[in-house]
Amino acid sequence: MSLRRKSRLILFTLVAIVFLFGTSSFAGELPAVKNQKKGTVIGRIMIKDGGPLSGGQVLFYRVSAGPPPASEKYDRTPDVVRDMDADGRFRVELQPGKYYFGAVKRLSGERIGNPQEGDYVYRSVDEKGKPKEYVVEEGKILDLGTISEAVPLKAGRLSKNSVTTAIEGVVVDMDGNPVQNAVVVAFLSPTVGGKPIFVSDATGEDGKYLLRVTEGTYYLRVRNQFASGPPEPGQIVGFYGEGSPAPVSVKDGEIKKGIGFKVILFPGRGPLSGTPPAR
Repeated sequence: MSLRRKSRLILFTLVAIVFLFGTSSFAGELPAVKNQKKGTVIGRIMIKDGGPLSGGQVLFYRVSAGPPPASEKYDRTPDVVRDMDADGRFRVELQPGKYYFGAVKRLSGERIGNPQEGDYVYRSVDEKGKPKEYVVEEGKILDLGTISEAVPLKAGRLSKNSVTTAIEGVVVDMDGNPVQNAVVVAFLSPTVGGKPIFVSDATGEDGKYLLRVTEGTYYLRVRNQFASGPPEPGQIVGFYGEGSPAPVSVKDGEIKKGIGFKVILFPGRGPLSGTPPAR
């Protein structure tokens, strides 16, 4: 690609999508309903046969906002994330509604991103092994008690061989070089703003990504490893689509291949990103 064509492509992309992007966060609450009181969830998380899950986070997934978390197939991004104290205790205010619940302690110290091998995880399930639903009521306290079931994530639990429904491709820069430490995030809306529903693992040296999803239609965006908020100067930014985000549909049991990205370095601070797909 010539320098002139590349410059025009970058300029066109930036101008075309400036209105698309607001602040993006990987874990946040839904807008509050006016005059509606929140409910409170309290409890304590312990490591199985060990001490408190200090330095970890509790995760809440609103039932109405997406599929139930299923760590053996994919990791849905939580709607609310809160820190536990040194004793593994938590107290979280939530909007009334139904939620799935879990907890994680990442050995890397990161607050967001898919759990990796060795990280401590807990997912609340019922007697049939399905994610358990909790009802948060306005003005009431839901006490989950002490849960001593956090265990290390074992190698292979999220191996590629276990993936049944996913989107995959390669992230490259404008010169075609693979981009490392990028993540692809999936949104249900073409605005590709707010909280994504699924997040891929970070790309390796080959720039390849694997985004585990459920059947549906998604709009994809790529950023630096688990970056949130408006892009900073020098961070990579991009979305899948020519001029505006394009839908990517995937069926149950399908691995959609060849969904590639060309990314640029964000030239200045602000809520702006986007590039055409790789060809």
